[in-house]
Amino acid sequence: MDAKILLVTFKPFEMNSSSGYIVGAIIAMLILGYLVYTLVNPEKF
Repeated sequence: MDAKILLVTFKPFEMNSSSGYIVGAIIAMLILGYLVYTLVNPEKF
């Protein structure tokens, strides 16, 4: 038997590199904002 490997790339939308950097920067700023918020207002146990 011959084994065949089928490689499928699923790209629902194409992004160029600059829009990828913008999306990454927005996600990084949201995570940084959350971390600063939890640092300033720690949860009391």
